[in-house]
Amino acid sequence: MTVPRAPTTALRLAPAPFAARSLILIAPLSLVLAAAPAVAQTKAWTPPPPDADLKAALDKAAASSPDALVALADSGHADAQAYAGLLFVVGRGKIPADPPRGCAYAAKAAEQRPDAMHLRARCLQYGLAGGAPDLEGAKAAYGRAIQMGYAKSKCGLGQMLMGDTATVDRGVSLCKEAARTGDADAQLALGSAYLTGAVVARDPAEARKWYEMAAKQNPLMAARKLGQLYASGEGGKQDAKKALELWGQAEQAGDQAVCILVADQLFSDITGGRKPGPGTYAFKGGIPMADIEVVEMWYQAALERDPRPEVKTRSEYALKVLQSFKTANVSVTKKRTK
Repeated sequence: MTVPRAPTTALRLAPAPFAARSLILIAPLSLVLAAAPAVAQTKAWTPPPPDADLKAALDKAAASSPDALVALADSGHADAQAYAGLLFVVGRGKIPADPPRGCAYAAKAAEQRPDAMHLRARCLQYGLAGGAPDLEGAKAAYGRAIQMGYAKSKCGLGQMLMGDTATVDRGVSLCKEAARTGDADAQLALGSAYLTGAVVARDPAEARKWYEMAAKQNPLMAARKLGQLYASGEGGKQDAKKALELWGQAEQAGDQAVCILVADQLFSDITGGRKPGPGTYAFKGGIPMADIEVVEMWYQAALERDPRPEVKTRSEYALKVLQSFKTANVSVTKKRTK
């Protein structure tokens, strides 16, 4: 098989230095709970701006010093309780996660802030407060947050309902209501539902639609799946260049599982459509050495960042093939210069 010359411009995509960026984009605490768009069940809820004491406490918490926020929360400040709840449920920087403590703060603020009610629902759903999950309690808390105007809770409740064949349609409808208002989590949930076909009829075109929306807001979660649809052509046009662009965005946002996808696509570009695997690869030269090295960089990134055994096996095999290409390239170049 003759290996075609690789399209050089398509191969100039290289993984960002691993240590040069954060894997998790951490927004200021004062913005985290308010990040989801709110749509009214009766009236949309808008998070109040933090007062001077709360702002100072949030700034200190962002610097890994939660004492001021805790003191304010313990004094009965509902907004501080809401932020302390999120802080301890998920952890932040040097502040370790303490879900039971966070859930306790969320419960205190739940009737004052719908975002805290939403967090309380998650605590109940997953048993984060300690003890067994309380699914009925979680549904009730999501419902209350919706009544208070918190759109994100629509898909929180919707995903629970999608787990029951008797209520799946209602669940999908709730997630669509949230997704249409710009809730990236709801868009992602719908994309995954239509891609897998586990709870609704599989529909790659519908999955693309929701992933397209989600990827514009959160490439960390959606761009990999959307890129795979572009690469395969499922649900719409096939576009390898677009797939690489999306995977690059996902990798920059911290998605380490995307490295092997980029590597395999670029490998395919320089081997006439072949993916790494047993067999022989005819090589007659003509591929710029720099292009081969870019593909190597992506496989090395996959080895370093993706713990899946199958990724390790494929990457190591591909690197051996690429090294043989480089050796052949040098040999061809020497013959041409004689």
